[in-house]
Amino acid sequence: MRRPNRAEPTNKAEPKPLISTRALVIVLVAVGAAALTFAAPGLALPIGVGVGVVTLLAQIVKD
Repeated sequence: MRRPNRAEPTNKAEPKPLISTRALVIVLVAVGAAALTFAAPGLALPIGVGVGVVTLLAQIVKD
């Protein structure tokens, strides 16, 4: 009895990206906020509020 040739996979689906676009945006905003906070510590609270708003908006868009 012969076995089928298994050289090529039958499922040729596209690979998934390692990180979603939404997650990438959140990470980039957080890194930018950290850099701004380091440069201007007096603006830390408004920057934190901005990051929170962007994160909430990204979550709303997901749903």
